[in-house]
Amino acid sequence: MPAGFSGLQALETRLVEAGFARPRPNWVLEVAPTASASPQIELRRSRVLVDASTCCWPFRAELDCWPLDDDSVPAILLRHVWQPAIRGDLLGEAARVLKPGGVLVSVSANPWHRLAWRELGRSALHLPSWPQFQWLHARRDLQLSVSASLQVRGLVPGLVPVLVVVARKPAQPARVEPLRFRQPRLVGGSAVPSQCRAA
Repeated sequence: MPAGFSGLQALETRLVEAGFARPRPNWVLEVAPTASASPQIELRRSRVLVDASTCCWPFRAELDCWPLDDDSVPAILLRHVWQPAIRGDLLGEAARVLKPGGVLVSVSANPWHRLAWRELGRSALHLPSWPQFQWLHARRDLQLSVSASLQVRGLVPGLVPVLVVVARKPAQPARVEPLRFRQPRLVGGSAVPSQCRAA
């Protein structure tokens, strides 16, 4: 792995690609801080850039009030939005706009890895650790799909530099409306005799 920031970004790109591998979405909504470089993934995407308290590009909105319809986005990538400077419920909004059955990939630096400390300094302490990171997603009723090896590696402090959670919004069961049959009604009136004969 290359050293420093480029090494973190290369690892992050591989993990994000794997998170969106099956089934591959048509497009992804990427939400990231304004200073964050976008990974080179082979997916069509739209970016929303955020600062401390607002979405600032391509639209201006509160962090917890995106101008997107409920259940409208097939896949979401949340990248490094767990910083203490960013105040708002981005995960709640992501869960709201994600389509049922859609996939959400969240990425954060591991606060207990030396590369995170080298890049972020003491502010790395404010990032969520692996158990916290998983709990943030699980409490939103998202189904986590984290591989067993990543589970174990994430629990060992300082082993992996990047934390990644892949989650799905549960699919909603189809609504079935019961059939309602009406009682047959007989309509009054006189029958007209027919003059038809069989040939």
